[in-house]
Amino acid sequence: MDDMFSGDWLFAGLLVAVHGLLVTIVYCYQPEPYMDEIFHVHQTRKYCNGDWSWDPMITTPPALYLLSMPFCGMERYMNSILTGLTFVGFCRFRRLFVKESVHSSALVAIFFPSVVALSTSFQVLFHTSVLFYTDLLSVCTVVWGFSLNSPLSSSLAFALAALTRQTNIIWAAANAAVRLVEDVDISRPFSSILRSLLRLTSFVLLGGCFCLFVLINGGVVLGDVSAHHPRLHLIQFLYFALFTAIHSWPHSLPLIQRLLSELFSPFSVILVIPVALSAVYFAYDHPYLLADNRHVTFYLWRWWLSYPRCRLLLTPLFVCSLIYIRKLSTHLSPLVRILFVLCSFVVIVPAHLIEPRYFIVPFVLWRLSAKLSSNKLLILAELLTELLIFASVFLLFLSKPFEWASEPGVKQRFMW
Repeated sequence: MDDMFSGDWLFAGLLVAVHGLLVTIVYCYQPEPYMDEIFHVHQTRKYCNGDWSWDPMITTPPALYLLSMPFCGMERYMNSILTGLTFVGFCRFRRLFVKESVHSSALVAIFFPSVVALSTSFQVLFHTSVLFYTDLLSVCTVVWGFSLNSPLSSSLAFALAALTRQTNIIWAAANAAVRLVEDVDISRPFSSILRSLLRLTSFVLLGGCFCLFVLINGGVVLGDVSAHHPRLHLIQFLYFALFTAIHSWPHSLPLIQRLLSELFSPFSVILVIPVALSAVYFAYDHPYLLADNRHVTFYLWRWWLSYPRCRLLLTPLFVCSLIYIRKLSTHLSPLVRILFVLCSFVVIVPAHLIEPRYFIVPFVLWRLSAKLSSNKLLILAELLTELLIFASVFLLFLSKPFEWASEPGVKQRFMW
């Protein structure tokens, strides 16, 4: 175990160095705050100057800005440090669900969780973390909250997660629920539940504080409330399922025959109806989506997703993705599976804006807990796919700037 832990930190150190190099490159091409960074960097520098007033356009709490004060003027490097901590958290979380064989060598036991964690780190998460965004701190604190054994330590990690992004309180509640159920003694249910609640006092306090915040604030969102009204955006969950299946596609290869046979099972046939209805009637655009051609989602919506019939054509893919996720989660307890679906639904579905970054936390939790193929070639194919897509989007971001007629001289860049 010590070898595994030291191996994790060795990989993490290398990842920090690589991430720092990428951030340096981004500073060379884009020295000024870009897109949402304008708000995040401005708020951080206000804190650095002793100005504690709040920007009403910022929707999320200030944890990242407070932690990044030592990096004032070079805020993106905060995420370089967090990259290493997140990577180790990924490895710890992975080992909670998937144990290496006792016949595996020490190198294999160290290496494969690290490769899986590395694969999970790329794509949308790694790309947004080279900018001063909240995504990395959010997923880092959530994963560590799940990975820590002590209820107090875990609740503190989740408190920081909720102070980074409000919806993370949902994952804190899920973790508390699992801990509560695991501690229940069927022979003495009342006394064991009471004892478990006492052990989870820190989680109860966290939940109470969040409820108080919502009461005082008048809602979950801090700023820009008019643009962040919740909607019953059911297709968001289907987007997430397809996103998850695509980013772990090599592991579907050994299951193709089973997945195709499942596609015509009674369960799948019944599933087709709500999926099709969600795709056609519960898909919405958003002013930010329609107005900003710097995002990949702008083009996906413009060319395909804005047309109900085109969305309907995706129904088989949506159903296959849901079956795929279900198939690779059967080793998890029914409670964990139910909580994952419910929490992912609550976190993703109310979001009006189509934004892949909203999928990061549930995707990471599923990917690291799923019992995927241990085939080395499939894991390598997954890693290479993620590297290729990341490199393509990153190079597009750097090398293909363009200008808006309304903002001449200001470089705009493509990103997720």
